[in-house]
Amino acid sequence: MAIRRNLRRHFLIVGTLIIVAGLVAASDTLHDNTEAIIFWTEGIISQAPVLGMLAFVLLAMLSAMVAFFSSALLAPIAIYAWGNATCLALLWCGWFLGGIASFCIGRFFGRSAVSMIIGEDKIANWESQVGKRTRFIHILFFQAVVPSEIPGYVLGILRYRFLLYLTALGITEIPYALATVYLGESFLKGDSMIFILVGIGMIVLAVFLFQIHRRLVRQGTD
Repeated sequence: MAIRRNLRRHFLIVGTLIIVAGLVAASDTLHDNTEAIIFWTEGIISQAPVLGMLAFVLLAMLSAMVAFFSSALLAPIAIYAWGNATCLALLWCGWFLGGIASFCIGRFFGRSAVSMIIGEDKIANWESQVGKRTRFIHILFFQAVVPSEIPGYVLGILRYRFLLYLTALGITEIPYALATVYLGESFLKGDSMIFILVGIGMIVLAVFLFQIHRRLVRQGTD
């Protein structure tokens, strides 16, 4: 029940942010003001493009490790500065590196360190869903549906096989990175309806994948 509660809260927060961003995109005044901030930021980035890319990757990495920040908020800036393909690559790299870092913290620093970052309750809730010898398909869905700051820490604590974790991490981050870039592009264009529909579609997909994940968990315990 705690897991369902946490996921419902997570989906509610994400859904609310998507709707708010969609309303901003729909408002000419708010969108113009936001666009002005994006243009101003891009002007700073253009003076040191390599440093700007590095900063974006580091922020994406941070967003994959903690819950209070999302690099998706910076996607419109990255798209305007470097284009869709580069933004996609940088976003994926940042999330991938963040997953590696969280796994290593769990693996080498243990439960006490992880509990200070994400809380003991989250560790206890999610470690009941996976184990050291959990099948790869199960880990794939686990990585896909659980908030991004959770899997690496939990699987690191459980000492799950590192290469299998990296494979699951790399695969599952691709569709989310693609969707984030598409959302960022829609926001820049002011396509509020497309933005909201794609965002809600991502949440529906995540809920569907979670149902498959739950079924796999039940089958594994039968």
